[in-house]
Amino acid sequence: MHCLRQVDVCVIGAGPYGLSVAAHLQSAGTDFRIFGSPMRRWLSQMPKSMLLKSEGCASSLADPEGRFSLGHYCLKEGLPYSDYAKPISREVFASYALAFQRKLVPQTEDVRVTEVSRADGGFQLRLSSDETLRSRNIIVATGLDHMAQSPEELARLPSELWSHSSDYSDLSAFKGKSIAVIGGGQSGLETAAILGEEGAAPSLIVRAPALAWNPIPSTERRSAYERLRRPRTRLGRGLKLWVYDNYPLLFHYLPREARHSIVATTLGPAGTYWLKDRIYGQVPIYLGHEIHAVEARGGRVSLRIIGHNEQIKELIVDHVIASTGYRFDLRLLPFFGESIKSQLHHENQIPKLSAHFESSVQGLYFTGLASAASFGPLMRFIAGTGYTASRIATQIAKKQGLPAPRFATPGKCEERKYFDEKAVA
Repeated sequence: MHCLRQVDVCVIGAGPYGLSVAAHLQSAGTDFRIFGSPMRRWLSQMPKSMLLKSEGCASSLADPEGRFSLGHYCLKEGLPYSDYAKPISREVFASYALAFQRKLVPQTEDVRVTEVSRADGGFQLRLSSDETLRSRNIIVATGLDHMAQSPEELARLPSELWSHSSDYSDLSAFKGKSIAVIGGGQSGLETAAILGEEGAAPSLIVRAPALAWNPIPSTERRSAYERLRRPRTRLGRGLKLWVYDNYPLLFHYLPREARHSIVATTLGPAGTYWLKDRIYGQVPIYLGHEIHAVEARGGRVSLRIIGHNEQIKELIVDHVIASTGYRFDLRLLPFFGESIKSQLHHENQIPKLSAHFESSVQGLYFTGLASAASFGPLMRFIAGTGYTASRIATQIAKKQGLPAPRFATPGKCEERKYFDEKAVA
């Protein structure tokens, strides 16, 4: 009988969460393998000229020793960086994350996991390389992959006439074309801005009656009272955000209705302050409008939108891009069969997780967006990698009887000097 190779842990996904968890597993002495193309989504599904919404101090991957932050990397490489008020480019962040991977997780395997099934109390995995192996634990770190949400009306169009904003790393192919962008969050606003700057003619369709904008980070010194009243966090300013940033486990024990409501309404669609000048006066905006009907017409799209006053307008465009966000749904994970999906306890197709990110299927863990309903808004952002990685790695080390690992405390966006002059180019 052929004996399959056995490993203690398999990490599926090599983005910020997968790499951070793997680095912590490595530090804890755990036997693991990690599968995925490093930072694939950031390199192939985000515009090259994109800027991160998060501040610099909230954009580091989780290094178990606390020595490989984004700020340290930029200082060493002579790249522009600031904890606050200086946007980080996708190019700089991706180069940092790939350097993190090469240094801390060099064993990352650039193959896909195509199938995961239950086997002898653990799991059996099939890879795109045709290898089959078994693992006692699985950590799902696939991020936003497979979870893009689009208006159902667009599905009636031929596939070449519409797309999701996650489909592009380069928008220059739309030069000279008219594009309707749907969505008023950061993705929709930045997609529209970049399209205009690349020579396209974008229009922005937003359901809300007004655009929401994140405030410009203040560089003024604040009093102790102001800092207590509205503390600075990696998610922004405010007491609630401070709790979400510092106490994910407290969030975990809130009632289900409260958790889901908070995640759905906290830090909703909004643009960063540095996008305003690239939108206002540059891109036609249809506020308070949503799709009423769509139709393919002569290789173009007839897009009928309806406003709050019930008036219908028609736009004729070459293409429609949906920048309408993401929602985790267990049914959309392509590598899980029904044998696993049927055993997973869930809340509206979002896995119900233990205090250590473990699902109802023993040994199966979820991270990132999949864990936000259990641990709060922090898990929607890079800043959540530290808590997630240390929590999961500590639990698995305990299961395996390994010494309790000691990890560095994740960095914070503290109330201190805004600019490190040595790190700012």
